[in-house]
Amino acid sequence: MYRLKVLSVLAGTVAMLALSATSASATWTSNNGQTTGNITVNTAGELTYPNSTVKCVASEIKAQWQIQGAGQIKEQQKITTSGPHLQIQVKEWGKNCLAGGLLPATVSECDFQLVQQAGSFTATAGVSKRTCVITVPSISCTIQIPAGMEAPQGSGKGINVGLKSVALTNSGTNQIDKVTVNAGGQGQLAGEGIFASSSSGCANGGLVASTEEATLTGLEFTAEGVKAV
Repeated sequence: MYRLKVLSVLAGTVAMLALSATSASATWTSNNGQTTGNITVNTAGELTYPNSTVKCVASEIKAQWQIQGAGQIKEQQKITTSGPHLQIQVKEWGKNCLAGGLLPATVSECDFQLVQQAGSFTATAGVSKRTCVITVPSISCTIQIPAGMEAPQGSGKGINVGLKSVALTNSGTNQIDKVTVNAGGQGQLAGEGIFASSSSGCANGGLVASTEEATLTGLEFTAEGVKAV
């Protein structure tokens, strides 16, 4: 009986170690010794807010990646050549973004954080550091997508945190990422997508005041000189 108990404890310990190993975050590593690199957007994709969409032109989007150390998603983390977080910084969305396929829209600078699980070529995403703002001047409409709010802190779960998913493919010294984010969020509203809210002017376009069912799909970009290991 004693031997069986010992074997049971050992088996449980091995199982816990295996679980810890599979749930660990992978490390993003620069292939050229730089902490920052260029991103080329191949396909712009589409942000869907219930009853509307926002789409920009791929060739006009200017973005870069930056490897960062551990820390809360809403904070500036240590910049490094090897770390657990890859931040995607979109500096410009271009001048030809459209809401609903018709109305001119502008989009502010946005930062996103990718976290990859070790041994997997799928990453989760989150909104980091600042709120993304979409403005549709013709109907006085503003949509806000706030930075991630982890609960509890450091858990990687919560509003606009742990969003699924980004498929990763290594291509030489670069990495091609395909984004289909429509699940993984954990807030207080129905749905598990991206949390966003809209101003009163957006009601004229049939938009709800807030939602956790916004999605970002069809986005594909190449991150130059970086990989996850």
